[in-house]
Amino acid sequence: MAEFYEYANGNIMRFQREMAAYLAQFSPGESNAYIRLIRTIGSRGAIYASLNYDLLFELAAGSLGWNTQYHIEPIAGSVRLLKLHGSSNFWPYVPPGNSYNITFEGFKVDVQSSIHPLNQEETLHRCINEHNSLAPAIAMYAVGKQVKVSPDYIEHQQQMWRTAIAAANRIFVVGVRVHNADVHVWGELAKADVPLTYFGLESDRPSFETWKTDNGKTNAGFIEATFEQCIDMIGRQLGRI
Repeated sequence: MAEFYEYANGNIMRFQREMAAYLAQFSPGESNAYIRLIRTIGSRGAIYASLNYDLLFELAAGSLGWNTQYHIEPIAGSVRLLKLHGSSNFWPYVPPGNSYNITFEGFKVDVQSSIHPLNQEETLHRCINEHNSLAPAIAMYAVGKQVKVSPDYIEHQQQMWRTAIAAANRIFVVGVRVHNADVHVWGELAKADVPLTYFGLESDRPSFETWKTDNGKTNAGFIEATFEQCIDMIGRQLGRI
């Protein structure tokens, strides 16, 4: 991605838009792990965070009758989800007719605008039919996770993540490899002084144990388990099962 960015002189709007459209098309089946996770953990006292751009969590929550709130303040009937690298449905508000045939090249920030999270249908329409110049607020899939559209909105997501980590009683991490370059993720987890449980495959253990040792994390533990397997384990630790 970094090489493509250089090759395209920073003009990555089409690539980001097409990637968002691809990821936004997927919907969870009845046995989807997100549905099981939300049904098991619920919304009470829980703040979820994701590095993914897709809408599977939101659609899973909707199938259970929950709205998704991209904020840490509790709202009745909603689950709280922070998307630290942006999302396919985080579209900038630009008046209709003002975003056609525009090329962005060589700018540090291409667009700075308020974000209006869309549903799946609106997201796909915006990605495929409505715009040929813009893209949603999603980080580049490269070191540094640069955000070219509405970086202030993504920074606010990350700020709320820092607040949530600082206030947490327990932290569970699953489906994420240790990547120290993502300081906004692993640096913040290193600062937490509450019990942290990391679920991963055996191949994930060495990098986690190195991170744990390097950061003096005496209250962090590794459990070998897939995403599907860890749901009941988390539920039992939280007394939800």
